[in-house]
Amino acid sequence: MNPTPERKKSKRSKKAVAGITAGSLAVVLAGVAALDAYDVFPELPGILTTEPAIEVQDIPSPHAQGKDVPAPASALDDSAPVPTAIPDEVDKVLSDAKVKGFGIEIRDGLSDDILYAKNENKPRTPASVTKVLTGSAALLTIGGEKRLSTTTQFDPSTSTVTLQGGGDSLLGAGESQPGAVNGHAGLATLAQQTAESLKSQNVAEGALDLDTSRYSGKDFSPGWERVDIAKGVITPIQPLMIDSGYVGSKDKEWRGRSEHPAKDAFAVFTKELKAAGITVSKDPQPADATDATGDDAQTDDEAKPTELAEVESATISEIVEYALVHSDNVVAEVLGNEVAIAQGQPGSLEAGPQAVLDALSDTVDLGQTHLEDTSGLSYDNQISPHDLTTILQASVVADDSLSDLIAAMPVGGLTGTLTDRFTKDRNAAGAVHAKTGTLSTVTSLAGGVLDADGRYLVFTLQIDDVDKDKILEARKTVDDIVAALANCGCR
Repeated sequence: MNPTPERKKSKRSKKAVAGITAGSLAVVLAGVAALDAYDVFPELPGILTTEPAIEVQDIPSPHAQGKDVPAPASALDDSAPVPTAIPDEVDKVLSDAKVKGFGIEIRDGLSDDILYAKNENKPRTPASVTKVLTGSAALLTIGGEKRLSTTTQFDPSTSTVTLQGGGDSLLGAGESQPGAVNGHAGLATLAQQTAESLKSQNVAEGALDLDTSRYSGKDFSPGWERVDIAKGVITPIQPLMIDSGYVGSKDKEWRGRSEHPAKDAFAVFTKELKAAGITVSKDPQPADATDATGDDAQTDDEAKPTELAEVESATISEIVEYALVHSDNVVAEVLGNEVAIAQGQPGSLEAGPQAVLDALSDTVDLGQTHLEDTSGLSYDNQISPHDLTTILQASVVADDSLSDLIAAMPVGGLTGTLTDRFTKDRNAAGAVHAKTGTLSTVTSLAGGVLDADGRYLVFTLQIDDVDKDKILEARKTVDDIVAALANCGCR
């Protein structure tokens, strides 16, 4: 039996959160075709054209876009009526659906009242909706304003420059682009700054080394398929890479990824350092020095490695948004490693999944949730609709970095993996902010929507073990339910 609006969720948040922050979601309509190969279907979305233009609804979104944050009272209209007839609307869609067996939970974003629930506590394979957990954990544990640093160090005892990977999977090959997320930090800029620092120390030649020790253990999960590297789905997870490991022209709709992304980035840096006027020798060489008792002998402090230069990534909030909008598996796995490091654990594929759950445990009760990876590629990941919706609702009322979460998701009819969905529904297009999840037998959608009366609702819809030839029908049912919420003046 479906719950009445007065029913409260059985698993409450462990930590009280208060206040609501808000801002406007900036939407970029161009260049949104770089999507997760397993989160869209073969028919790639083209550039969306609408007449008239779709208006994007405001949702809680504090700092990710660098906008001024209005007073908390302006975030959501708590006087807007709570819909009471959602069960009728959802059941009507489900009765006409050709695929059965959905897990669903819909809540009021402010009050946390459960408005509809069906099989909500059954854990299911979530696919890329897993990234909701990963993004939430990164925002909470690392912090939305934190940046990741890629640095160079110089060891005068061997005249060696070391390029040190710092977890930035979105490095650019050229100069840093302050206005970008992918390419915010550039290896050409790092090489130029490194060369300037070396020249200031009268060093014109040295060996080069690469340090990827930030991450440990295996860099490729045993549950992934190596053939998916060439498909552009995943790459070995290393703390240094350009464009999340993609190779080939950005003009192509589909690109493969590298088998050795850190090595590729190192090769680019080497080339740029040479172009900046530094001669790169093949092997480390002892530094020239007079006899240890002479006036020119190096002191112990002078012989220690020193930092030469540094470039910083976009903020964690912006990187989380990139991972969610593009459903980028590589960025999500790197974020999982960084969550582990932020908690004092090794940055590794082995530690990342549990670190994500640990990071969220003080904020929400995740019940039976189990993660094998932090991107959603593994069919062994298990998350229930109830647990996902718990995180979404916590984001709506959060007053910390977690409040960035829903605003970072794709926008219906406009961006990322929702570019070609909700385009024919005027109320849903621009009003749905949600993370998609798609594997060959799985479709999921989790996010938020402003209904026709101005009430903000959060939802999770999941189904797995679907016949492959019925997955499109399952996705249509999901979209029909969310569209019904957007059009709901259900009282």
